Amino acid sequence: MDQNVKTKLHDMLTNLVENGTYTGLAVGIVKDNEILFTGEYGTANISTGDAVVRSTLFHQASVSKTFVATGIMQLVENGVLELDAPLLNYLPYFKMDDERYPSITIRQLLNHTSGMPDEDDYAWDRPEYDEQSLERYVKSISPRKLQSEPGITHAYSNIGYEILGDVIAKVSGMSFEQYMKQNILEPAGMQSSSFLKQEIEANLAAPHVRNAEGAEICVSEVFPYNRAHAPSSTLYTNVEDMCQYMLMHLNEGAENGAYNALKASSYAEMWKPQASTGEAEGSGHIGLCWFLGEHKGIRTLSHSGWDTGFLSDLFILPDTKTAFIVMTNSDYKDLSSVTFPLLDLLGH
Repeated sequence: MDQNVKTKLHDMLTNLVENGTYTGLAVGIVKDNEILFTGEYGTANISTGDAVVRSTLFHQASVSKTFVATGIMQLVENGVLELDAPLLNYLPYFKMDDERYPSITIRQLLNHTSGMPDEDDYAWDRPEYDEQSLERYVKSISPRKLQSEPGITHAYSNIGYEILGDVIAKVSGMSFEQYMKQNILEPAGMQSSSFLKQEIEANLAAPHVRNAEGAEICVSEVFPYNRAHAPSSTLYTNVEDMCQYMLMHLNEGAENGAYNALKASSYAEMWKPQASTGEAEGSGHIGLCWFLGEHKGIRTLSHSGWDTGFLSDLFILPDTKTAFIVMTNSDYKDLSSVTFPLLDLLGH
């Protein structure tokens, strides 16, 4: 990326925070085996006036799910999980008020075809912090019914990913967060990142929302954290760490001395179409977790995140060996003002 392009990108991102489109912004771009661009802009907390800096961590919301899928595929490679085995093989206490639930498989949870409903109350205002909270949550959905026959219809479900996180914990014999740290975050070089909010409070950006009248921007009274929803939502990370994650995935398991969370065969499985989403070309199919689409003829693999006060967008362009992450600590304007210019810039 030449200096002229970097300058234009820097100016665009500076303008977006200066004109109030976003409170704070962080952007990272990688290509081949190098980091092309990192930048932090705006305010981490308008109450204190602290700026977004290199060490500022952002809540990733559903981008966290790509880490869950990576962890599941590791356990498949290790022979302790099977994608098409019933969930009940790994969580025998799992129940629903629906006679169809025993046929739900790990694959169906990954590609959102399990028929599982979605969560409508994350209890951000009454968070749990203990290690049992995830299993408790999974047991708490026993009165619920499936929305459709498992394996038929794509319907996005955060519940499905909490269940997968509990599977990771039970199969590995450690907490979900510890598995992520030991097997993905630390080996990938994501030294500042964590799924446990308690570990990283000091560097955390505040969530910004519009007030009840919709006029003023303020720090949210509740922070979107609850350990019961760690798998679906609670990765805390910065741009430098996410660049390491993107470089790892762009490597697609190639044996070149870099850290590989997965083998090439797992990437082939994870990134091939598994179900139609019914969406337009931007993300017309889903693989295992990742949304598969295209932008102006360029193939894209993506996942976005949205929770109270935070938004994130992760894009991988495998054919050009390029990837980028965009994160903001505000939820009142979607990230298309950044994402689409970046896709245009990087997609050729």
